Amino acid sequence: MRLPSSSLLLRPAALSAMLALVLLSVTVADGRARRTGDHLQIALPAAGLVCAATRGQAPLYAGRYLLLEAGIKLPKAALGQRPINRRPDGGSHGFPSGHTAAASFGASALVSSCLRDSPGAQAVAVLSAGFVGASRIDAGRHTIWQTLAGAVLGWLVATLKLAAFDRAVAAAWTRIGARLAVPGRLLPALRERTPVPGRP
Repeated sequence: MRLPSSSLLLRPAALSAMLALVLLSVTVADGRARRTGDHLQIALPAAGLVCAATRGQAPLYAGRYLLLEAGIKLPKAALGQRPINRRPDGGSHGFPSGHTAAASFGASALVSSCLRDSPGAQAVAVLSAGFVGASRIDAGRHTIWQTLAGAVLGWLVATLKLAAFDRAVAAAWTRIGARLAVPGRLLPALRERTPVPGRP
């Protein structure tokens, strides 16, 4: 008899963790939409990371998350004081909504992997991401267009086929892992750079 792989056994745990994070975030937020959205924009990408880790793809997920962060920060800086970048509350750097992008990224990653066979859990993830966007509009932090741009950005970074980028991330991770895994390479380098008191 063949036993299921460990990743198949861990996926229900990842799903349970994601749902627990969503429920916990709603409970802790005292029912206020903005705080609930703040919690969910962390919980969804964190659940996506747990899911990716159960599939042995945490480095690729982290690489894509860094790409997402660049996709959030660069337009905000480049657009400066242009009207599309102004927040409804008078602030700047509003395009795109980073909270919505992060939530959309996490939900999209979950829906396309660990939650693929669970329509109910997919609905929870997608509705949670949608709630984050709505909470940003409700709080006066973003316009509908800034929020929509964040949602599309998160979805694209999570779901587009970026083979060259993923290969580069995997290669970088392999190089980092090789350096850390071979104490003979790492320890002498540390010894050379770190003076030890009492030794010449």
